[in-house]
Amino acid sequence: MIIPLAISASLDVTYEVDELRHGDITRPNAVTRVAGGKALNVARSAAALGAEVQAIVALGGPIGDWVRAMLTDDGVSATVIPLRRVTRTCTAVVESAESTTSTDLYEPATALDVDEWDAYAAAVRTLVGEAVALGPAPWVALSGSVPPGVPLQQLGALLGELRARGAHVVVDGSGDGLRATAPAAELIKVNRGEASELMETDFGSAADACRALRERFGADAVVTDGVAGSAALIGEVEAAVPAPRMRGRFPAGSGDSFLGGLLAAFERGEDARSALAAASDAGVRNALVPGQGRLAPAS
Repeated sequence: MIIPLAISASLDVTYEVDELRHGDITRPNAVTRVAGGKALNVARSAAALGAEVQAIVALGGPIGDWVRAMLTDDGVSATVIPLRRVTRTCTAVVESAESTTSTDLYEPATALDVDEWDAYAAAVRTLVGEAVALGPAPWVALSGSVPPGVPLQQLGALLGELRARGAHVVVDGSGDGLRATAPAAELIKVNRGEASELMETDFGSAADACRALRERFGADAVVTDGVAGSAALIGEVEAAVPAPRMRGRFPAGSGDSFLGGLLAAFERGEDARSALAAASDAGVRNALVPGQGRLAPAS
């Protein structure tokens, strides 16, 4: 089982336009909406690849209700912790048929009150405990920003507790949230800039960053590096993952789909090299269609 921890969920909207007119009206040619935030993108891509997924998601207000309905439509099982505040909206604007980048507007993560965080943490302990008891050990994935109201020390301690109880813990984050959670991780998935910020070192390559993360945290690592591709250090396997030859129009969410593909392959029992190939394929397929965490049909 894969258990994404979606504490910073969102409604993700993709607008396709001919040209973004700054300071004027731009009318989209197409609009795609998905249940988003990095953890739900991981959940959707992993579920699409056949993995057993049970997300734990904090949602509030009418937008939160909409996101919850979208998860059901996508076939993603979710335990929902209700919030008093309204779930945020994040927007990606994709210009012209030739574009391979997007302009992204991301609202801050929706804050949690103390009792909401306590309810969220309790739900995580219960679900992960049940999954560990049933076996095999679940993959618990924390992806994205940490909202206001979530105590970083408590979050790191919670992940450490889950790992001590037998769960595999994966983190994909940045800044203070990553610093608080990396020590509990079995697998750290970041880009080279995030790794450099965490380690306070400007790494010359993704491979160097993987080795440094292993040395500091004793964790497996996957470090992405844009057009230079990615590097991975998983167990005794040190691998380079070349940048995809095909670059799609919709790059937002490709890193999350990469992680979803990786965890889905691990859940199937695949080895590190096969899992990395599956992850790379999922990232490419995400970029071919609008909607973060959605995958184009396999070729």
